[in-house]
Amino acid sequence: MYPELFRIGDFVISSFGVMVAIAFLVAYWISSLEYKRKGLDEKLLSNVFVAAMVGGIVGAKILYLFENVPIPEIIRNPIPHLFSRGGLTFYGGFFGAVLLVWIISLTSKVGLWKILDGLAPGLAIGHSIGRIGCLLVGDDYGVPSDLPWAMAFPKGLPPTTERVHPTQIYETILLGILFVLLWKVRKKQAPDGWLFSMFLILAGIERFLIEFIRSTSPSPIHGLSLAQVIALGLIIVGIIKLVQVRELKAKVKKGNK
Repeated sequence: MYPELFRIGDFVISSFGVMVAIAFLVAYWISSLEYKRKGLDEKLLSNVFVAAMVGGIVGAKILYLFENVPIPEIIRNPIPHLFSRGGLTFYGGFFGAVLLVWIISLTSKVGLWKILDGLAPGLAIGHSIGRIGCLLVGDDYGVPSDLPWAMAFPKGLPPTTERVHPTQIYETILLGILFVLLWKVRKKQAPDGWLFSMFLILAGIERFLIEFIRSTSPSPIHGLSLAQVIALGLIIVGIIKLVQVRELKAKVKKGNK
């Protein structure tokens, strides 16, 4: 674990912060290649990424606090909680980013699904890189395990001296594979929304399964975590959109005959 890369007085450069920055930069670069291929304005991408960064970080922190800190405590001491080390959730960031990107789509008059399709591969690799930051800071690890590669996080968030599943590594690998898959099929000719739908379905399945070996926030549904409920919702959204895309494609094909 390397939660702090270096410190200058009271100013700390954390490994998590650096990995998040790298994740955004790589995601931006990958997305810029897709936007260029699709003939979309690079200025649109810049606006989308600023919105995604702001919405993502704020949303990630808000959902984390909602899951882990009593609301009265947040109200009494908001600053320490809002600026605490770590404490970001992917789904909070995802919804916050999508909300602001949707606003950008309205102002730019470019379809939301077209924008999201261009972001899908970059989002997958960015999430993969971000999980390396979680590993370095000792966050989002799994349940106890006696497997040879199990790890302890004595300075983690929270600390544990018990060996656990390094689910951050599992997700880094699985999301990396998802990126490769999306990158290979991205040139397929199909109506807007199909590629991001694939991301929602496959990333949702990955998260749903990984949650079985993680200790995370419970949901109102017995036996499922909150993240699993959200993942199921995203899988359903992805399937519905993919069905709509296929129906539209079939209708267009029929009309061209």
